[in-house]
Amino acid sequence: MKSIAIIPARYASTRFEGKPLADILGKPMVQHVYERASQSRLLNQVIVATDDRRIYNAVKSFGGNVEMTSDCPTGTDRVTIVAKKIECDIVVNIQGDEPLLEPQQIDLMLQPFITRPDIQVTTLKERIDTVEDYLNRNIVKVVTDLQGDALYFSRGSIPSLPANRELIISENTSVFKHIGLYAFRKEQLLAFTMWERTPYEISENLEQLRLLENGVPIHVVETHTPLIGVDVPADLEKVKAILEKGGPHL
Repeated sequence: MKSIAIIPARYASTRFEGKPLADILGKPMVQHVYERASQSRLLNQVIVATDDRRIYNAVKSFGGNVEMTSDCPTGTDRVTIVAKKIECDIVVNIQGDEPLLEPQQIDLMLQPFITRPDIQVTTLKERIDTVEDYLNRNIVKVVTDLQGDALYFSRGSIPSLPANRELIISENTSVFKHIGLYAFRKEQLLAFTMWERTPYEISENLEQLRLLENGVPIHVVETHTPLIGVDVPADLEKVKAILEKGGPHL
């Protein structure tokens, strides 16, 4: 089983222009993501996909694999353009703003493809342990069935909890946030990007719901390692502080 990771990286961002090239302890952010992904035991190759020559040149300068693409509406579309040209079985979509990514988290997503040939898509979840995160609409929540397959993703607070939710959250094992990393069988990825957007996908603004609405299960694996993505420049300071203290280690 050949597995590749593709990191979509674009320069133009309304909240943080040039984010993939933001300096983190002497390296551009995209290099941190690339190097951490490359430590996965189950990946055969890591590639950056970009439509910007500055990002292309930066990846080339540190010896990384990079492909130029046209302008794309989503990161998934950018990943698909590159995946079409490569012979592989599994494609992992890794966001370019996750400089604290753990290689083991990639392996968590890839392992189910080895043990369950029926699986088409995997992703990650992390336990929610505060009411603030549970109520935060910027944090996507996920509920799963007894086999670990997603029932639904929402920006709303799911599952619904009673009034004493603070106690419930501190003791409950079934309140999770979704971590936006995905692994696809290549054929499923190519099919997914050809489908029209679906009603719940549009309502929630969550593209993974297109899979569920078309009857494709998403297997969700729990990670116990928090991910701190970089959405705005202020997030860089959090990431730098963690790395300066020596963690998380590769």
